[in-house]
Amino acid sequence: MRIDVKEAAEFLRENNDYLILMHASPDGDTLGCGTALCGALQRLGKNAKAVCPDEIPHKFDYLFNACTEQDFEPKTVVCVDVADTKLLGDMKEVGDTAKLCIDHHVSNIDYAERTLLEAESAAACEIVFDIINELGVRFDAALASSIYTGVATDTGCFKFSNTTPRTHKIAAEMIELGADFVNINYEMFDMKTPGRIELEQAAMKTIRYSANGHIAVIYAPFSMINSIEGIDSDDIGALASMPRKIQGVDIGICVKEKKKGEYKASIRTSQRIDCSKIAQKFGGGGHERSSGCSFYEGTIEEAADRVVAESEEALRKAGII
Repeated sequence: MRIDVKEAAEFLRENNDYLILMHASPDGDTLGCGTALCGALQRLGKNAKAVCPDEIPHKFDYLFNACTEQDFEPKTVVCVDVADTKLLGDMKEVGDTAKLCIDHHVSNIDYAERTLLEAESAAACEIVFDIINELGVRFDAALASSIYTGVATDTGCFKFSNTTPRTHKIAAEMIELGADFVNINYEMFDMKTPGRIELEQAAMKTIRYSANGHIAVIYAPFSMINSIEGIDSDDIGALASMPRKIQGVDIGICVKEKKKGEYKASIRTSQRIDCSKIAQKFGGGGHERSSGCSFYEGTIEEAADRVVAESEEALRKAGII
C-alpha cells in the first residue's frame, strides 16, 4: 500500500519498538536515514535501533551520535532507502516482514505493508526530513548532520543531475541547525586512505574501452581487494564512479567480485542514458544515473561482457553510436 508523509508519521506515532534496516554496502543516504529516523523516534520516547547487515565504514561513526543504543525486543520493522529486500543481504528475511518502507527508488518492488515512495526526491533523507518535521521533532546538530550526509552523498556533493532546489534548501536548513558540513564534506568527498589510493591505482590498470570510448570498464577481482590492507566497503564502493569521470565516457562500469563466483556491476551514466534500464535487464535497478546488478556465475570478465553488450544496445537506441 502506498502512503504519504502524513500517513507515515501517523503510523510511526501509533507503533513502537522499531528495528530500522539500512541496506548492505551502506552509503551515506541509507545511514543518514536510519540514524536520523532512529534518533527522532527516540526523542519521541519510542524504542528504536538502526541496523545494517554489513560492517559500517568508520568514517560514518559520527552519524550514530544522533541516536543511542537501546535494549529491547523489536516488533516493528522499517526499511529506509531499500528498494528490494535482496539489498539486505543476510537480513532479507527480516526485511520481508517490514511494516513500512521509506524510499526514493523508482525500482522499489513494494515488499513492505506500507511504502512511502517519492522518486522525485534526490535522496531518501529528503523524505525522512519531511517525516521528522511531521512528527514535530526539533532538529539538533546530530539529526541535522545525518540528514545533510544523506542529501550530500546521494547528489555527489550537489553535483549530480538529481539535485533540485529543494535539495539545496534542505541542506541549507541543516547547516543553519548545526550540521558539521565542513568535516562531513571532507570525510565524504575529499579524504582518501592510503589503501584507497592503492586500490584505485590497481583498478585503473584493468580499464578497457568499448563503443569508440563511450563505455569504460574497470575490474576489482577478489584477489585484488584482498591484497590491499586498510580498505573497507566504502573504499571498494568508491570505485564505481571512476570510469564515468573519463572524458567522452557515457557509460562507466565497475565490476567487483564480492566473493568467489559472485559479482556486482555498478553502472554510472551521462544524462543521455538511463542506466537503471540496463541494470533491470539483469534483475537489478537503481536510479537513472546510478544503478547496479549482480551475477552469480561465470567469470568477472563474462559478467562485464554482459553489461557491456546491453550498454552498447542502449547507446545504439539513443543514437550515440
